[in-house]
Amino acid sequence: MATASTTDNNQQANHNIPKTQHAVLIREFGEPEVMKYQDGADVPELQDDQVLVKIAYAGINPVDYKTRQGKGWGAENIRKDKFENDQPAILGFDVSGEVVSSNSDEFVVGDRVAALTFTGGGYAQYVAVDAKLLAKVPDNVSLEQAGALPCIGQTALQFVDFADIKTDEHVVINAPAGGVGHLLIQLLMNKVAQDNIKVTVICSPEKYAKLDELIDVSKLAGWIDYTKDEAFPDLQADVLLDLVGDEAGVRALSVLKSGARVNVLPTIWVDKLKEAGQQKNLAVAGYKAQRSGQDMARVLQEVADGNLTLKIQKTYPLSEVVAAHHELQKGDAFGKIVLAAAE
Repeated sequence: MATASTTDNNQQANHNIPKTQHAVLIREFGEPEVMKYQDGADVPELQDDQVLVKIAYAGINPVDYKTRQGKGWGAENIRKDKFENDQPAILGFDVSGEVVSSNSDEFVVGDRVAALTFTGGGYAQYVAVDAKLLAKVPDNVSLEQAGALPCIGQTALQFVDFADIKTDEHVVINAPAGGVGHLLIQLLMNKVAQDNIKVTVICSPEKYAKLDELIDVSKLAGWIDYTKDEAFPDLQADVLLDLVGDEAGVRALSVLKSGARVNVLPTIWVDKLKEAGQQKNLAVAGYKAQRSGQDMARVLQEVADGNLTLKIQKTYPLSEVVAAHHELQKGDAFGKIVLAAAE
């Protein structure tokens, strides 16, 4: 419950909160053009222990366009909760902005915050977020950075823990310069120093050149250029961190030893990789980030302290969300693509 002082703050803030907002709505699954930027969407009402955030920036992620296409758990939730009730949905799980109303003791009007929601609503001007998912943004981290971080930051931190990489193991990672990948590779290089692991990357020459901006590439065990037709080397590697899936993930299995571990982030590809890896008796596990205000705070602090470098490829106005999705789907982003919600 909110304290008296918090309630007083909120009553004043509520006076300035509009009833409707600009938002990006979808009423069917399909290509980027199914997203419609329009006025007149309801500003959400707060439930207990929720905070209303005036959104400054919303990060976009591959899960956003997969959901928009009708794939995965996000689409299933929209189908059941929205479309079957003849209601439009608002995509977007990454948000940063300013608290304008609060039913939580933890946050007050004016706080700069960020969160990973998984309930959508980020492609809008206002979103209601459970307080337990929020973290305050450090003063030396911009809201643009904070809006880019929630999904990729929490995923990268949790994925390293999930992979449970042991001392001296050889780890291969594909897509080390994408949204999650460009943070994950930095965390892995810390383990090179601490745990004597070896890291090999699979990426294009263009992306390999860009890794210089993030890590000391001389400390990599190797680099595989997937754009060449030749077969991948048999590295007898212990672990594959697969951030791509599908045929690219299947192709990468050739670098592994028998009984190796495969951790795949696009969980929709787990069954395909399990089938492809049967002869090597590979242990394939999918991972989906868990929403956590504590992990949100942790990754924000890593950026604030200079331990993680965040790359933002481009920021689009919310009204240009269709172009932003087309850009992301090309699959060649270095870092993150972000939407600016402010008009």
